[in-house]
Amino acid sequence: MARNIFLDGNTFRRSHSVPKKHLVADFQAGLALIVSVFGTPSRLSYTFIYRTKEFDGQNGADKFGSISLGIAF
Repeated sequence: MARNIFLDGNTFRRSHSVPKKHLVADFQAGLALIVSVFGTPSRLSYTFIYRTKEFDGQNGADKFGSISLGIAF
């Protein structure tokens, strides 16, 4: 990422920033199920993301997930 305002601070004036890592990796895994909701085929999926440290001094890697439900009309 060339610029991350959350790590680099304000673009147009001086502000707080942290020394960031220039190479960050994301690992993603998930699964999806086709289910029937209200008689129509629908997709229920879960994705888990693991992101390595983004800046020096960060306590640990970021881990988060996402749940999605898609219903066909």
